[in-house]
Amino acid sequence: MYLYWAKKQKLFDSDLGEYISFGISVWDLRTGTNPILFIPDVSTDGKAVVNLAIRCTLGRLDSDQLMDVVEDFLC
Repeated sequence: MYLYWAKKQKLFDSDLGEYISFGISVWDLRTGTNPILFIPDVSTDGKAVVNLAIRCTLGRLDSDQLMDVVEDFLC
């Protein structure tokens, strides 16, 4: 089983300056305590990324599909 988790990040862009964004990480609960995948800077809307992580966890999304789900989320 995979656990999807939103992670708050403090980032810097030369045009924007410093900003807060949220990435999403994947933990394989069967293999250990380290994330197996992290996609940074998904959105500055933390609530939306948390909701996405919850839906991925509850929907038992395979970690191989996360990039496709994030791309769809951004469209």
